[in-house]
Amino acid sequence: MKIIVIGSIAAGVSAAARLAAGQQGVQITVYEKGGFYSCGTGGLPHYLSENLDALNKAIQGKEKELAAQGITAHLRHEVQRIDPATRQVTVCDLASGRVFTDHYDKLVLATGSSNRIPQVPGSDRVGVQTLKSVEDLIFLKEFVRTPYVRDIVILGGSWSGLEIAKAFLKLGRKVRIIEKEQQLLPQFDPEVSKLIQQELEAQGVQFNLGEQVRTFPGKTFIEQVQTNRGTYPCDLCIVAIGVQPNTGLLAGTGAELAPSGAVLIGADFATSVPGIYAVGDCAFCRQGSLRTSSLRVAQLEIARTGLTEAEARKAGLRVKSAMATGNDRPGICPNPHPITIKLVYEANTRQVVGAQAWGGKNVSARINAIAVAIRAGMTVEALGQVDFVYSSAACSIWDPIQVVCGQAR
Repeated sequence: MKIIVIGSIAAGVSAAARLAAGQQGVQITVYEKGGFYSCGTGGLPHYLSENLDALNKAIQGKEKELAAQGITAHLRHEVQRIDPATRQVTVCDLASGRVFTDHYDKLVLATGSSNRIPQVPGSDRVGVQTLKSVEDLIFLKEFVRTPYVRDIVILGGSWSGLEIAKAFLKLGRKVRIIEKEQQLLPQFDPEVSKLIQQELEAQGVQFNLGEQVRTFPGKTFIEQVQTNRGTYPCDLCIVAIGVQPNTGLLAGTGAELAPSGAVLIGADFATSVPGIYAVGDCAFCRQGSLRTSSLRVAQLEIARTGLTEAEARKAGLRVKSAMATGNDRPGICPNPHPITIKLVYEANTRQVVGAQAWGGKNVSARINAIAVAIRAGMTVEALGQVDFVYSSAACSIWDPIQVVCGQAR
């Protein structure tokens, strides 16, 4: 059996391995349009403050990983067309210009997404950038080497924007986040977003919420960002206002797409086209997901899972919520870290449907536990009665999860 993966994101290779499980003599081929194998978009900002040796090790690690799995991978090879009737792809070797066809039994689309850029005057100026690929990262590392690049503006106050903000704070730059919505992290409940914003403001991040960019004044290079409410100094603007799924290759194949442009898939990654599967940003699961996610910005770790209170009410659920703070370790231990959790649960059944949390450390572990509870259909009482580990050196006798469950009673 021959499996072709379009794009080198880790999810694509993992999906191919699952499709090949239990079968003998499976051949997996990866075609990557870029000049580097994907190292994970979410991890790219980390390398802004690291030296090139660390970046090279990450890239080489990806190459070794593919080779160790017996996967044939080709860089700078662009798949131009998919023919589901003959189960063939048309491929262009961008280095030589040679165009050829390759046959597949199963095809995994792992093409990711592309950043949206505001279509306003000055958006083509040097210094209006995205951070989506290793090539973007290499450019930005060189661009910020000069001490004159001090004022950093990030368009977008969602997960990706905060990940980028974290990297520039570490570099000691001035960071301003401009978000068109009236709150930071629109995927959180407003009161939670406000508390997180206050924590980040105390660590030096400036916020301009409810503002939309109108133009990028400057000459060759960007010099300012002008919105509907003000003009701000800017030596570098990173755009993180959303993405567009890369599903253009599916045009004419009959694949069913979601309103966002992502291809619809089932729990087995299968699209509506026989033999074609998809994963990552280019795909959307019909069964939905808990959207469990986490990031760390400066000294603050933030995480969420399931539905927010606003999302639950919009979906027609009758819900209640509770918010409480507990420590990740006993107060007698050095440096205990407070963790605040907002728990969302159904009013009648008291079944847990979502949570948002933030704190100094060890927040993701609590959100992971709540994600399991949601999938298991646990009630607030059942979750609160879980026998979480206690350690006089590492874990409090009452875990923050138990504290918020107690508050919900």
